[in-house]
Amino acid sequence: MKHAFYMALALAFFFAACSDDGGDFVTPGNGHGGSEYDADAGTLKDLRDGQTYATVTIDGRVWMAENLNYETETSVVFPEYNGKSHEKYGRLYAWEDAIDACPSDWRLPGEDDWNDLVAAVGDSATAGTKLKAARDWDKDKKDYVVGTDDYGFAALPAAVSHVNTNGVRSFSNNGAFFWTATEKNSARALMFVMHYEKESVESGAFPKDTWLSVRCIKD
Repeated sequence: MKHAFYMALALAFFFAACSDDGGDFVTPGNGHGGSEYDADAGTLKDLRDGQTYATVTIDGRVWMAENLNYETETSVVFPEYNGKSHEKYGRLYAWEDAIDACPSDWRLPGEDDWNDLVAAVGDSATAGTKLKAARDWDKDKKDYVVGTDDYGFAALPAAVSHVNTNGVRSFSNNGAFFWTATEKNSARALMFVMHYEKESVESGAFPKDTWLSVRCIKD
């Protein structure tokens, strides 16, 4: 099942990446609770549930240096590591949920935010290696590209989830997939991805009912 799901995602990514359609930035909500940002400590505290996240400043913009782990009604957890993967990898969100998942004063980054991040660390061809965490990327294949985490972004491979037409949920762990606030059309939104076997950062449109990771950026 995982193999079939991965192939379906790969095909969706290929056709979406070849599309000439433009994207519209959807103004994200600012969450449903407060936040406390400590610039000196480099931390964000989400007052909705009390969780504290590391942050990193890259090219003047403040990003979360961990995946969002705020539990919403529809967020899911990758079922590995004894069911506690969310403590390390965060939760996965469908796009409509991701738009409003960040705490107040933070938001889901758009395509321009991600492009600026990639440009700030060099270019898309090598940005994946520089933004990946220096752990958890070697897994079980020798040709996997381990990160150098040059900027402290610490991207981790947190998987992807989808529910098929029969209502069966499946997961595929092929890298780090992040939603953006940029909408391609009524059914798809833009995401950025770092694959296990690549040094690059790529982007493409995924169905909005795919569950991906979220990194928030400070307003």
